[in-house]
Amino acid sequence: MAINILGGHARGHALFVPPESITRPTSVMLRRKFFDAHQDLTNCLFVDLFAGSGAMGFEALSRGAKKVVLVDDHPKVLNVLKKNKAQISKKLDTADLSIIKQKAQAYLKTSLSYLESTSDEFDESYIFIDPPYELKDVYLECLKMLKESSFSGEIWIESDRQKGILEADLKKHSLTFSKVYKQGTSYIAKIAL
Repeated sequence: MAINILGGHARGHALFVPPESITRPTSVMLRRKFFDAHQDLTNCLFVDLFAGSGAMGFEALSRGAKKVVLVDDHPKVLNVLKKNKAQISKKLDTADLSIIKQKAQAYLKTSLSYLESTSDEFDESYIFIDPPYELKDVYLECLKMLKESSFSGEIWIESDRQKGILEADLKKHSLTFSKVYKQGTSYIAKIAL
């Protein structure tokens, strides 16, 4: 199975996808809705936690992101990310694309001071959080770390209204959605801290 970059300099480029038993790629329609609203990411930082195929991060790179960080800890996923980076480097400069072998929570703990200081270096910073839908505690743990930090960029999550975290779950922790893109039961939501 392959998925394609939807826009930007690498539009149409096919990405390898890890086995479905390990990951669940963001649907094409949902990815399109998000990136139609974020077409020009020039001079932005895009951090993709639970990167999977890296489709969100590679799409951001294709649309001009200055720096992309793909975070995952599964060995098969990391191999696919490296293959995708090697393939897309034929079309895009991947010097500022980092693949980090680490759990998302550990990455946030070690990188929050850097992420908090990005407002001088980048026009905008995005953190995309997309763990397996059922892991509600993981969403909350990541969001809690970001809420307690001075990170001033945008935080987006992907989940599912049947299997994943709901806005009601977030409200219990004083978190709400400020923008939502839906496709079927899946959604991508901007989190207001």
